[in-house]
Amino acid sequence: MMHILQNVLLTVVAIALYLLPAIIADRKKRRSVLLLALFNVMFGWTIIGWFAALYWALHPDSVRTLQRIVKKNRCASTQGTIDAIVSRAHTRSARATDDQRERR
Repeated sequence: MMHILQNVLLTVVAIALYLLPAIIADRKKRRSVLLLALFNVMFGWTIIGWFAALYWALHPDSVRTLQRIVKKNRCASTQGTIDAIVSRAHTRSARATDDQRERR
């Protein structure tokens, strides 16, 4: 019984160590966690692949990447605001048209 428990514990530790780069990336809230985890699973068996995934997980995003992400989020937010304003204008226009028809 103790031998089986030891083997299970050893297996869990080995899997956790193998997936350590993906775990670190998830904890650091990296944007590319899924891609990094797939890379880790596919190429982690090579020592170079595992270290590359670990470097990727620990390396911060570049300033250019962060600026591009912020700009994209601002554009999406602005577009959402514009869409909401246009929708309200269409609704008000439709109501005004209905009111004019009722008056006639």
